Order: sequence, then structure tokens, then C-alpha cells
Amino acid sequence: MSKTRAMWKASYLQLRIYLWCVAGFVAAGLLANIIVSLSVGDNGENAQVSYANMLGIFLIFVGSVLPVSFFKRIVNLGATRRDYFKGLLAVYAAWAAGFSLLNVLWFPIEAHVISDYRLTFNILEIFGWTQFGYAGMFLYQFGVYMLLLSLFTLLFSGLRHAVGWILWAALITAIPVGTSVPSLRPHVADGFLTLLFNDSLWQGFGLTILLSAVFLAGSWLFTRRRVF
Repeated sequence: MSKTRAMWKASYLQLRIYLWCVAGFVAAGLLANIIVSLSVGDNGENAQVSYANMLGIFLIFVGSVLPVSFFKRIVNLGATRRDYFKGLLAVYAAWAAGFSLLNVLWFPIEAHVISDYRLTFNILEIFGWTQFGYAGMFLYQFGVYMLLLSLFTLLFSGLRHAVGWILWAALITAIPVGTSVPSLRPHVADGFLTLLFNDSLWQGFGLTILLSAVFLAGSWLFTRRRVF
């Protein structure tokens, strides 16, 4: 068994409880909506988040649980820090690609079938990624998911280092300050527009991958000196 395959199997065992919990939460929401519709009727005007999008919540656990608890387990099994980090990147890429594909495959079902009965919010439409076609939707999503995973990895990999806590403090402070100070608010909005609502697929994808590489580089600096 290759190291990457072993890492994938071990990471799945670590994450499967979170995957089943998220899937159960989404399934419970679907069942509740069906029961309400059958019991009291529903005119379909109450919008809800796409079920495929809701499953993407699992990526938050992937980016936080693995850097916190998976490192010790893998190193105790004899893997080097480099082996751990390379395997982590492979796992991230697989989950990011998997959820990107899920949303792309689910979108036409939602647009042509479910939309006849219920209004839904889908990130593909909200961010305007549908203009890029199916391949473009997959690519843009992949970049954004990798950005999310890499950011969480940077934050949680540095929990045992003073610099890591500084990053947490800076992020927590930047969010309210950037959204409340009038002079900064337009720059924050422009940043999000460029990153998530970009009309250029390659520019948007390139920015997400570039930022992902920066965050992952920072994560590696924490990881190579990490004890447990």
C-alpha cells in the first residue's frame, strides 16, 4: 500500500464520524421539509440552501480536525513530517475535488427538477460561477475549497506556537474592524469581489490557488518544527 493511500485511509477513519454527522444533519433537514410539506402544505416560496452545498460543511472539519489530531497519530506510526504534509495535501485535493464534482453534478438536478417545487440558494449561482460552464464551475470551486482548507490548516497547525495565536488574533480582529470602519469597508468588499465573484475564471482560480500556496507554506513552517 502506498504512503498516500495509507494516509487517505487513516484520514478517512479519523473523519468518518464528522462526515456521517454532517450527512445525517442534511438528511434530517430534508426529511423535516418533506414531513412539513406533506402535513401542512408548502407553496415552495420558502427558499433553502442547496443540500449539496450544505454537505460542504464537512470541509471545515477536514481542515481543522486533521491538523490538530491527525499529525500525532501519523507520526507515531513512523511517518515523517514531510510524509504527513504531502499526504495531507493529497487528502485535501481529493476532498476539494470530490465536493466540487458533487456540486457540479447536483446543480442541473436542482436547476431543472427541484426548482419546480422549491426555491434554493446555491453558491454556484450566488458567486456567479455558472457563467464558466461545468468545467469552470468545478475549477473555481476547487480553488476556493483549497483556499478554505489551507487557511484552516495554517490556523490550526500553529496552535502550539505563539505566532499561531497571533494569526488567530489578527484574523478575529480584522473581521469586525474591516467591516465596521467606513474607510476600510470598500477595500474589504473589493477583495471579496475579486476573490469570489471574479468574472475571469483564470484570475479567480489563480488568486485562490496562490493564496492557498501561501497559507500552506506557512503551515509547513509550523509543521516542520512541530513536536505533537
